[in-house]
Order: sequence, then C-alpha cells, then structure tokens
Amino acid sequence: MQNLPERYILIIGAGSMATAITYDLILHQPSYDIVVLDKDAGAVKKFLAHPGFNGKVHGIVGDGHDCALMVELFKNAVAAVGSAGYYLNTDHTALAIETHTHWVDLGGNNTVVEQQFAMSERAKAAGVTVVPDCGLAPGMVSILAGDAVKRLDTVDELHFRVGGLPKNPEPPLNYGLCFSAEGLINEYVEPARLIEDGKVCEVPSLTGWESVEVGKPFGDLEAFHTSGGSSTMVETFTGKVKTLDYKTLRYPGHLSDIKLLQDIGLFDSEKLSFGEDKSVSPRQMMCAVLEKAGWVSEDLIVLVSWALGVRDGKRVKIEYRLLDYHDPVTGLSAMARTTGFSAAVVLNLILDGQIEERGVIKQELSVPPDEYLQGLAKRGLKIEIAEWYTPDEDMEE
Repeated sequence: MQNLPERYILIIGAGSMATAITYDLILHQPSYDIVVLDKDAGAVKKFLAHPGFNGKVHGIVGDGHDCALMVELFKNAVAAVGSAGYYLNTDHTALAIETHTHWVDLGGNNTVVEQQFAMSERAKAAGVTVVPDCGLAPGMVSILAGDAVKRLDTVDELHFRVGGLPKNPEPPLNYGLCFSAEGLINEYVEPARLIEDGKVCEVPSLTGWESVEVGKPFGDLEAFHTSGGSSTMVETFTGKVKTLDYKTLRYPGHLSDIKLLQDIGLFDSEKLSFGEDKSVSPRQMMCAVLEKAGWVSEDLIVLVSWALGVRDGKRVKIEYRLLDYHDPVTGLSAMARTTGFSAAVVLNLILDGQIEERGVIKQELSVPPDEYLQGLAKRGLKIEIAEWYTPDEDMEE
C-alpha cells in the first residue's frame, strides 16, 4: 500500500456522494488529508481527477471486506465516512470503535442501523461518536424533526416528503438514477416504519399514495411510503407524537409503473435458473438494467416537510422546504450535494467539538439543529422555514 499521511479522514466508496463529502472536507477541514477507498480502480482514477481536488486527496484501490487492509486504514484515521454499500456499515462501525475513529455513514437499511446501535456502549467507552443514516433521508429529515421539537411545546404530527428527481423527466418511468440502484430497490421492497395513533407500525412500501402540492415549477407530485427515511425517529418519538411518516416524492404516474415491476417479481432476490446458470436474481438483473440506463445528468431535490403541535397553548404548523439543483460549476448533483453535504456538516460538528456526545447517537436528539442548518446554508442549501398559528381543524390534516 502506498505511503499515506500521518492523520487523515477516510472515505469508503468513490461515488458521487463521496465526491461531495470530499469536496466539502477539503474546504472545511484543511488540516486533514483525505484518503478514499474503492474496489473499482476506474472509479478511484475518476475520483482523483475531479477538478476541485488537489494533492491532499489520496486514492486506494481495495475491497472494504479486506479486514487486514481496513484495519491498516482505520488505525491512522481521525474519522471515517461510509459512502459505499450499507452492508459494510456494521463491520466498519465495529472497526471504527476498535481503532478509536469517529464514524458517520449514509445508512439506508433499518436492520444495519439496529446492529450499529447495539454497539453504543462500546463506542462510548472508546470515546467514539458514531452517526448512522447521515444523509438526506434518512439524515437531514431527522434533524429537521429535532428542530421542530425544539420550537414546539408538544408535537402531534411529523411528516416528511422528499424526492430526488430528473430535471427533465423522460418515459417510461419519468425517473433516472441519482443514487445506487441497489439502494433504490431496497427502499421500494423493505417495509416502511411509521407512527400511527402513537404506536410504531410497519406498512408495505409503495403504498399510501397521495398528491403533494409543491408549487412552481412542479405543481403536484405524488408521494408514497418507502423504507429507511424515518430511521430512528419512530423509536425516539413513540408515545410522544400521534403521527410520523416519511414518503418519497416522484412525478405523477411513477408509482403505478414501479409497482408493476414489483408485482411481476422483478425486485425478488431469489436466484433463478437460466439454463445451467443459477447465479442471477431478478433484483440483480434490475439493478444492472437501471445502472445501464444511466444516471440522471441534471437532477433536483424537493423536500416538503411539516410539523403540527402546540406552543404557548396555541396550535402551530411549521413547514420546511428545500429545492436544490445540480451544480454545473462543481459538477455535483443535487442528490450528492444534499446527501454528501449533510453528512459532512455532521462530521464537521464532531471534529470541531460542537457534538461532544459519544456512543452511537440519534441525529434528531444529538445534532444541534441551529448549527446544522447554518452549516447547510453556508454550503448553499438554504432550507426555508415558515410557521403560523392554525385552527384546530387543520390539525387533522
């Protein structure tokens, strides 16, 4: 392995989200070099060629499952970021704790996050802060929930509607990849977790259709349940709020098309036999097809979230809105900006001492919302926040 700097920030994965995280850390943590690991030599080469990077970024071609390699990389890292497949996060969290390395990741899988929280006491004893699910949704939405709770005396409802969309939608799906196909399908097939009538429940993803007015230039988009976005919030707010849900936003008509693909079995993980070849599942094939179709060249992010509650004896509604586009100057997609910058802001708060809590932490409880929102605004992600008093009947929305 090549010579590496004495202390650095390690990023696992050399995709678009990692590009945004690295871009941010170069600007905001100039005292540290960045080391990026990916098993794809072509991805590492492309990553290092980004015009916004410099000699402080080092690339390593290697497998995240290679225990000896990962121990070597972690032991000299001040912090590490998981920006590859969520299936690596459990082992890498354990390794971060063992090597006394702060850890944040982009998460996205409820089972993995539960495994990480089971290590919280170990992380606390090691003096390490671990933040799972640290992107857009899950991630940003959790911190917005924390902000709403801070603004209200009691909270009745928390609703989150978020979508990564092509700026110029094209049939047949009016959608294109703006993050990994595997992660996308996982959101569509795993159950969605929410709070109804004050209790945690699970519903199938791709259900709960509704129309959401998001304003110009979109008019209405459709929303439906998907997995992962609510993250730890369902446990945090059980018994404290009546309703909490997360839904994905898409252009109208997308749900019926994607539901058809699911209903005929194209998201199934059981491997099928093609002649003598029994090594391919419909899900693997769909991932390959979606990846081959290509990523969106110009994307956008729409976030519309709201909280309903009481302050000073009066009914209050708080609304959060964000619209972000692909940045042609940096080449960063809107999904990379909102996901990567969100994770980078949290990591900066840890490294700068504004998050002092150790252990595996919940963002809705432990990330200071004011500092977080200020950090996003410095990166061009200005979340518009509005609040107003509302009649009692509006609380039933």
